[in-house]
Amino acid sequence: MGYEQQPQEKKISVELTLNEALALTGVRFRDNHKLEVEAMHKIKKQLDEQIIDPRRNIQ
Repeated sequence: MGYEQQPQEKKISVELTLNEALALTGVRFRDNHKLEVEAMHKIKKQLDEQIIDPRRNIQ
């Protein structure tokens, strides 16, 4: 219904600290919201480098 299945999904790897991974699962660190922000930044950076950048070079 609008989503096409690809024969083989492309995978990316992102190295997170344990606390960053926990923050992304919903665990809240009262004094350090920055953990979740940094983890999301790492994921977005990898997406940009591995998926979006190669497509920009295609003409």
